[in-house]
Amino acid sequence: MTSTDDRNAGESGRTDTDASDDARQFGDLTLLATDITLDYPVRIAREEKTRGLFSSAGERGVVHAVRGVCLAARQGEFIGLVGRNGSGKSALLRVLAGVEAPTTGEVFAASKPQLMGVGAALMPHLTGLDNIRIGLLAMGLTPDEVQARIAQVAELADIGDSIRMPMRTYSSGMRARLRFSISVAAEPDIIMIDEALSTGDDAFRERSNQAMKDLIARSGTGFLVNHSAPVIRELCTRVVWMDKGEIVEDGETIRVMKDYSMFMNALRKHGEKKALEVKARYASTFEERIEDIRRGTVDT
Repeated sequence: MTSTDDRNAGESGRTDTDASDDARQFGDLTLLATDITLDYPVRIAREEKTRGLFSSAGERGVVHAVRGVCLAARQGEFIGLVGRNGSGKSALLRVLAGVEAPTTGEVFAASKPQLMGVGAALMPHLTGLDNIRIGLLAMGLTPDEVQARIAQVAELADIGDSIRMPMRTYSSGMRARLRFSISVAAEPDIIMIDEALSTGDDAFRERSNQAMKDLIARSGTGFLVNHSAPVIRELCTRVVWMDKGEIVEDGETIRVMKDYSMFMNALRKHGEKKALEVKARYASTFEERIEDIRRGTVDT
């Protein structure tokens, strides 16, 4: 395994039999994150009272993006990460993918995870076809594999003759289509997806959803960050609910999404205090989550 961190996780009320059944339902352990934290040092600007401006100086502080996360994933699982904005979902995904190093903790993976998205590899002065080649090579495909997939990627993007024109001439929608089409041409063992299913217009979304399902079927283990409850319910075998950098609940999709929906409804209708009361009903302790992971690992 290769290396790259969770805390309040949980499924309160679960038994040893529940954990054993989960372990047998899916395959071997493919990813294990242990006590992951991710901190960002920041400078907090002081408000200049006399001018109503912000001064350049300020106090140093730390943003705790991920706080003590521990989780395990197995072959055949597709795990949704949900939570309100700023809960640490995307930060955790980047750590799991190896894009960012955790402040503390480690991630062990059976193969190199791939974070879906190749925007940084694409070049605006090159044609769409050239960018397809570059994007696929950047994702680790061989030259022969690239050549075999070019037509497939161009067909999914469906941008017509523009595929032979420089990418700088594309609209934002055309660029999004091309990036998405390149991304789903990969065949990773562990895939990480951050909001990719919201790509494109309605006409493109139906084709892109099917392409995404095909990608999931080819991948052994997957993680998805998405704010669409229907998408999470349709695609994910398991859901991890995060808040303030910590795992609140980790378990079966329908149950966790129901609990998370109650939390969000309380937040919208009654504010933070009431929402935290709802959250407290479902949050497990760090020790309980570790025990869930231990039982699942030992019982396979």
